[in-house]
Amino acid sequence: MNKATLLIIGAGHEQVPAVRKAQAMGYRVAVTDMNPDAPGMALADTARVVSTADKAGNLAVARELAIGGVMTIGSETAVPVVAHVAAALGLPGYSEATALAATNKNTMRERFALFDVPTTDSEPVQDLEQAFSFIDRQGFPVVLKPSDSSGQRGTTLVHDFAALRAAVDDAFRFSGDQRAIIEKFYAGPEINVTAAVEHGQIRFLSLSERVTAPPPYFGIAIEHVSPPPLDDSQRQVIMDASEKAIRAVGLTDGIAYPQVLHTSDGPKVLEIAVRIPGGHMYEVALHASGIDMVEFSILTAMGHPSPLSACTIHPASPALSVLFLTERDFPSSDAVVRKVGPVDAAFDVPGVKLARMHLASGQKIPSLSHSGARFGAVLAVGATREEACRRSRDAARRIAIEFDSPTVAGRHVQG
Repeated sequence: MNKATLLIIGAGHEQVPAVRKAQAMGYRVAVTDMNPDAPGMALADTARVVSTADKAGNLAVARELAIGGVMTIGSETAVPVVAHVAAALGLPGYSEATALAATNKNTMRERFALFDVPTTDSEPVQDLEQAFSFIDRQGFPVVLKPSDSSGQRGTTLVHDFAALRAAVDDAFRFSGDQRAIIEKFYAGPEINVTAAVEHGQIRFLSLSERVTAPPPYFGIAIEHVSPPPLDDSQRQVIMDASEKAIRAVGLTDGIAYPQVLHTSDGPKVLEIAVRIPGGHMYEVALHASGIDMVEFSILTAMGHPSPLSACTIHPASPALSVLFLTERDFPSSDAVVRKVGPVDAAFDVPGVKLARMHLASGQKIPSLSHSGARFGAVLAVGATREEACRRSRDAARRIAIEFDSPTVAGRHVQG
């Protein structure tokens, strides 16, 4: 009897856990990626060099292999492609309308308005004059974003007119449809929410604080901490807003990832994704809830009638910290890396569940211009939020990085 084949669109580091998990569950795995050297290409049973953004190319592969399901993990670009393949072949998955609403920020805000989702004041932007008009009515500060990008690329906090033109140009540069979105800036902790949706029923898996880098950086997460600094009533308000966002984009089966600001004016849903997020949010949900989002997504994609009940229940922890390593942790980013790690010493710290580095000898520390410039991470659990944060920092300090330049005296893990 032939095994059913699951197509995973994308074969990068983010998709590797899905490849391995699906194979362990007994499925054949096919992957597509424009990079023939992507790590998942060698692991999969079948691999094709096709861009994650190529709808026709991925559909051709899906038909050739007679797949039984299709999914992605971490890749925003692949979400509309997954929906297109599923719709064309009659496979389980979110609709193309849902994919558009969850990947195009202007369409998303239109859906939010229809479903009374609490969100920031915003408008689409196609030229500089529209940005001027919004600011005349709303004032500064504002945030400019591409309409359909991710990873904080092209996203800028703007405080005055002098910086506006460059921010608009940057947003357009990273936008696939040459449109941007301008929104009023609100202060407050940003809460990442993960949820599993099965036949329209929502099970919240995790709420965590998204700690971002201070100026001159903007919006780039340098740590995820659970539990967030909210009381029970505040948590419920965040979940209520998240449920409205899930309904607004029309997700009935799959993973939801709302990002919500907790402000003095109440919750503000910034955006929502319908994929397993990157940045180790998969591990956040796993250690906070005991539910493996990858396993759930595979079962959903392959048409299991009750994926949540079929998921293995893993041990959950009361608190965790995912600490990212960035250029902020080093006194100089100009020197060339001579040696990295190993990361084994990080696991000597109690509660450490993950430690990884993507730096290699011969590279330089990347500039923290987007989320992809985070080159390492440590995840630690603990009895309290404070204990988890202390452990993640202790573990990060134990990962050695040596430089060719003797002027780089050492490292400083931000605390």
